Amino acid sequence: MTAYTAKIASFLNAADGIDPRHVEAYMRVGHSILSSLSPLQFVSEVRLAVDCIKEGGADMAERIAQSFGL
Repeated sequence: MTAYTAKIASFLNAADGIDPRHVEAYMRVGHSILSSLSPLQFVSEVRLAVDCIKEGGADMAERIAQSFGL
């Protein structure tokens, strides 16, 4: 887990079953330094990552997460 996991989890709907690690991984594809995002950008990137996970599936998200060591 990273410092961002809990922050990301706070934006997720638990019923969707989306792993915060997967969200962080997709966010890191476009932004290697998440601390540079404004609060509004951060929320926007969380939403975009969730859409990517829904489209690409959990298996792809897990491979991306593992590639970042998450």
